[in-house]
Amino acid sequence: MLSDTQQRLTAWGHWVRAGGVALGCKGVQLAVGSSVALPVCPDDDALDVDRAVARLKKRDRDMGRIVVMAYLSQYSLTRIAREAGVGSRERARYLLGGAEAWIDAVLFSDG
Repeated sequence: MLSDTQQRLTAWGHWVRAGGVALGCKGVQLAVGSSVALPVCPDDDALDVDRAVARLKKRDRDMGRIVVMAYLSQYSLTRIAREAGVGSRERARYLLGGAEAWIDAVLFSDG
């Protein structure tokens, strides 16, 4: 289910920022003493998502960048549209949805 993949991508983003593998992107340090609850992401699950994102970046560089902006950098759709040069917020949402569906299919097919 796509919502499960979105949750896994969110947890992956937190995992990367906390010091996991960064796919060539610099991670962001979490604020010390933060009271925000972060999704739990076991390393094996995070690495599965990491591999799927890496595969997407090889297949479609723009969609890969958009996933990284959304889940790792936590950019808004408006900022993603501007940074990725895709024109509009709606187009960014469309591309992000396609990227999420592609990653969902990869994660599902890999077991």
